[in-house]
Amino acid sequence: MKCKRMIAAIMCAAIPFGTAALPFTAPVSAAASQGSMTFEELYALDENELEQYCSEHDLNYISKEAAKAKLAVKRTKWVSVMPKDYMLNGLNDLLESEDLNALNGKNYYDYDFEKIMSDLNMPEKYYRFDVEKNDFAFYRKSETDPDGNTKDTYVKVASIVVEPDPSVADEDSLVRLYQLITVWTEQNPLVYGGLTFRRSPAPDSKIETIEIETLGDVNADGNINAVDASSVLAYYARISTNKNGEYTEDQKLSADVNQDKLINAVDASNILAYYAYTATTKEGIVSLNEYMKNK
Repeated sequence: MKCKRMIAAIMCAAIPFGTAALPFTAPVSAAASQGSMTFEELYALDENELEQYCSEHDLNYISKEAAKAKLAVKRTKWVSVMPKDYMLNGLNDLLESEDLNALNGKNYYDYDFEKIMSDLNMPEKYYRFDVEKNDFAFYRKSETDPDGNTKDTYVKVASIVVEPDPSVADEDSLVRLYQLITVWTEQNPLVYGGLTFRRSPAPDSKIETIEIETLGDVNADGNINAVDASSVLAYYARISTNKNGEYTEDQKLSADVNQDKLINAVDASNILAYYAYTATTKEGIVSLNEYMKNK
């Protein structure tokens, strides 16, 4: 229990401030459940054999070239798990709702993340979990009735971050390990396939990045200026003293201009810098999204 509390405490440092969702796609096929190869056998496959295995078992194949490119940026991959069976103390967290805002994305203490990571069954010889980056995400599923009316329901998933063991030095071995994170975990029945989305996208998740049209315009008055920066600072001051920040989910999304899952003085500074840029630039003014990409 002491270990579980320690892990939960670490995870609290990474609590996300909000979430969004994208359309759901079907989970991996039941035929792939448990797989027909051991991890060592998968590890030994040549590239064509691995691609064929993924095709036959409806698994997500990442080519060697793509894995190399991704590794140059991030070592980690994001695995989505349905958290229903991992609640602690008999808690009954809301996991599905037509109202996205009704779903709690901040209750790490309510879940046994240690057991989730154990049940993923990643070979400890090759992989490590980055507990500080574990998170929650959501997907949206849509149903259309005979009259053509569409109803959206949002479902909560736990997002577990896995990386190849840092001690692996051989580049080819590292690439293969990176490729197999998805292949191996998607054979596990507890892993949920489909499209999920977080405000700050985890590396290599099956997501689409959305540009936020209101980024920086926290008060939604159509302008990005010192008023927005002041609002962000006031929000930061409130949450720093454990008070309610009093932002809606949309305002949180707009305020986190560097999209690091934190709302603080850095965001206010970036808003002020962009305001100064727009005030002194005559032509070719770019959006705050583009401005932040070029910083």
